[in-house]
Amino acid sequence: MAKRTDAGTASASGPGLLAGRIEAAIRERIGAERFAVWFGDSTRIEADSSVTGRPLRVVLHAGAGFTHDWLRRTFSGECAAAIADICGPEALLEWRPLEAESAANPAPAPAGQRGAARRRVRSAERTAMPADGPRDESAVPAGRRRSLDLEGFVVGPCNRMAFGAAELVVRRPGEMSPLVIHGPSGVGKTHLLEGICGRVRRLHPRATITLLSAEQFTSGFLQALHGSGLPGFRRSCRNADLLLVDDLQFFVGKRATLVELQQTIDHLQRQGRQMIFSCDREPDSIDGLGADLLTRLRGGMTARILPPDYEVRRGIVAGLCAARGLEMPAEVIHYVASQMTRHARELSGAVNRLEASSLMLGMPIGLEMAEEALADLVRASGRGVRIGDIERAVCKAFGIESGTLQSARRAKAVSHPRMLAMFLARKHTRAALTDIGGYFGRRSHSTVIAAEKAVTEWVAGRAQIVLADASWDVEEAIRRVEDLLRAS
Repeated sequence: MAKRTDAGTASASGPGLLAGRIEAAIRERIGAERFAVWFGDSTRIEADSSVTGRPLRVVLHAGAGFTHDWLRRTFSGECAAAIADICGPEALLEWRPLEAESAANPAPAPAGQRGAARRRVRSAERTAMPADGPRDESAVPAGRRRSLDLEGFVVGPCNRMAFGAAELVVRRPGEMSPLVIHGPSGVGKTHLLEGICGRVRRLHPRATITLLSAEQFTSGFLQALHGSGLPGFRRSCRNADLLLVDDLQFFVGKRATLVELQQTIDHLQRQGRQMIFSCDREPDSIDGLGADLLTRLRGGMTARILPPDYEVRRGIVAGLCAARGLEMPAEVIHYVASQMTRHARELSGAVNRLEASSLMLGMPIGLEMAEEALADLVRASGRGVRIGDIERAVCKAFGIESGTLQSARRAKAVSHPRMLAMFLARKHTRAALTDIGGYFGRRSHSTVIAAEKAVTEWVAGRAQIVLADASWDVEEAIRRVEDLLRAS
């Protein structure tokens, strides 16, 4: 239940009871599950009617930074309605981020909580204690990577759906199975899988959990098939309450392993068990998985993770620094987050470089030092997409034969993907109009302008377009090509 602090005498029954009634009304309005996922235990409610003759003022402390803004935009109407139900239509609702109070009341933390650096980072500014308290760092052997947890997963628009799905799976295992999390390399898929494992272990101590990469699943199956015996391998996978398999795209071309995976999914589905898979792009765009497996995957839920936006990147850098006790000025955090834009591994590498440079030079981390130390990483991160990359991605996404987009054919099955490729070339490259037109069959710059305008109109109208003799929603087609560009 959310913590409550109240000022004034909001009702004859006391402010604490009034705050409790308001919380219960909000919980009922938005649903207990959504309340637990998005507000959690840190939310606090104040009911202040200390000034006679003025309307009751209800202050809702929730989230921080981007998370606070998102909560206010998303739930403001429902929260206001719940307060009106309890306090009357004249009551006023005020939203406040959590860090506002902590800044105004900088009381020292209890002794048992001091120095707990590993905290939930939901935005660049907000941190919160993990559910199981501070970790004992001495328990982690030297040189061994610490397990990733959901508390350290930075949430933003790019990954909120996947994180919400992970939270629901943990709370109600088996209801949303299989869950497929997809996105390019380095966006946090493995982090989510490990975080789910850790949370399930805490909430369901007796649960049997099996986490494998697709390569480990394949190797184990082949070893069992050729020597150690299939029953043992099958027990390890099919007796699991929670089975997680990373890098689903690795199964492409492995027919016997795919059959074994399908049978494993069928067995666990009948038992009501939870399965979670990850892959580097939308499952339907992975050639070679087969219609049977794709049908099984579509029966659960698919959640996409995009490359991290600025707020998430900034939160990741801040979280890495907090976990290491590394002091990094806000301007340096901003520099790293704004320059390293592709994935979380780049951010981790940048923090490693800065920490090593600081130790080697014997000086604190500053903006000038960061710009010099990260110069080569920044150049590599800014490496651009080429027209040829876009052509190959379009052909691969829709099963078009190489060279078709340069042909003189004007049928929709060819002209639509060619126009889409020109649009994406304008969006993702700095190539001139004449260069783009020349690449796609020596066409004029006016043809490229017309293609860009046409695709923009398609997107605005949510049109269906023809790509290789199949009809596609234009936004989904663009996302599919961009996923392939990121994956490559």
